[in-house]
Amino acid sequence: MTLLSMSYRTNYLHTYFKSTIVIPDSGKKQYKAVWLLHGYTGDDTAWIRHTNIEEMAQQHDWAIIMPEARNAFYSDSDFIPYYSFFVNELIPKIQKMFPLSPAPEDNYIAGSSMGGYGALKIGFTNPDKFSKTAALSPVTDIEKFRNNPQCPMDKKTFDSIFDTAEKIHNNQLATIFNKVQPRQKVLTLCGDKDYMHEDNIMFKNFLTIHLKSNYTWMPVNGNHSWVTWVGNIDKVFKWLEK
Repeated sequence: MTLLSMSYRTNYLHTYFKSTIVIPDSGKKQYKAVWLLHGYTGDDTAWIRHTNIEEMAQQHDWAIIMPEARNAFYSDSDFIPYYSFFVNELIPKIQKMFPLSPAPEDNYIAGSSMGGYGALKIGFTNPDKFSKTAALSPVTDIEKFRNNPQCPMDKKTFDSIFDTAEKIHNNQLATIFNKVQPRQKVLTLCGDKDYMHEDNIMFKNFLTIHLKSNYTWMPVNGNHSWVTWVGNIDKVFKWLEK
């Protein structure tokens, strides 16, 4: 098993961003890949620190790419054009540097919380790159997230990314879905005690109507924490493997 920590200066962000990458030692020329996104205040080591990602990569014989996103919400802003960086620079760079398949059927994207929002947003808008998307306790309504009393993100930080009502609307997952009409397979889950559970149920109803059999809802117990995500990530990976 190979565990890599990569840092490089990006043309989009004009600074150094990191990624942690796990690649099995089975010797394949092209591995299937899971792009695994972290949540608010996390970094590229979040999943490695909380879960046994190396064992999961070995079990499924997949490469797992965990990019740093800081608190950019996987979105373009005046300060950090993160979405454009991820799609236009990071993905092709990683796929050229490592033995990864570029085929969409061999690439999955997943994440928790802010990373769940990022996985759904990036997955919806890039069906030519990802065939399956999984989100654990995702932020499904960014405006309700901003105004939720339990939201951990400072409103000034949120407003520096989504700085107009139009930008909030355009970056809502429902708006993005309606615009691009994605058809890849999608799974979401959210703990029954999560402070965004109601938002997730509403989004679940939305996806059930529009994606039909391509959508899977995984009801789970728990709150908005690593306990919930660690307890269910193995089930998510098994779903990705189907």
